[in-house]
Amino acid sequence: MGIEAVLEKVKWTRHHFDVLNEAVIKYVDPENTQFFVERYNEAKTLAWGHFDSVCGPPTEISQIFGDVIQSANSCLDYLVCELYGRYNNGAPGKPCHKFPLVTSHGAFNDEIGSDALYGIPFEAVAVIESLQPYEARTDPVNSRLLNLRRLTNDHKHRKIHVAALTACAASSDVVPFEQDGEFYIKAEDLPKAVHFKAPIGPVSVTADGKKVEVEGKFAAVVVLEESGLRDTHITLLAERLCQAVTVACKRFTPFFFDPQVHLSGG
Repeated sequence: MGIEAVLEKVKWTRHHFDVLNEAVIKYVDPENTQFFVERYNEAKTLAWGHFDSVCGPPTEISQIFGDVIQSANSCLDYLVCELYGRYNNGAPGKPCHKFPLVTSHGAFNDEIGSDALYGIPFEAVAVIESLQPYEARTDPVNSRLLNLRRLTNDHKHRKIHVAALTACAASSDVVPFEQDGEFYIKAEDLPKAVHFKAPIGPVSVTADGKKVEVEGKFAAVVVLEESGLRDTHITLLAERLCQAVTVACKRFTPFFFDPQVHLSGG
């Protein structure tokens, strides 16, 4: 047990992510999506419209995304339980244990007062606090962990993670890089998606007015119908959340290799 067990749990989160990625790729395949024209310009040389799918709204994708965030969130709480066991003769974590993610120092102290980090070394508590999103911290890991916790908590109380089909600039507009003979696109370089209710365009219309040439300019993508997250590809968002959890968990590696470790060197 220990950090290895935590990282194995992180791997399971990655499995959920892989399932999500495969479902999205299948859903946005050109064979399953179609561009519907809503309006033309006066000369009927340009058109605006939207993508739609022959297989209906991606309910399955919403559910799989929920699996990703629930699994990722549980990794953090599991980490706290493993830390407790490491420093308390292998004792199992208590129901009160959890990885707090809050928006103020006062709220963090309240969590400590509620025994969320009972029995955890002070130095490890300090690392946990360093991952909190307050005090104008700019590390994207901190804000992404907060997004993860908020999405997870919302998921417990209402139906969210509803996926919507929309569009972004086609991947041909992004310059790939080569690595070991393969070409890749950096996730951070992906363009933001169009709002899922916004018309897509303008796109060219063939001279006979029978075909809209959307290929090469826009690509179908899936986003969440969640405020503040609507312009992010659902797989990119899931990837960021998984990466944040992985980075956070690895910061506690020293505590598992030596129970007496002190970050201050004492």
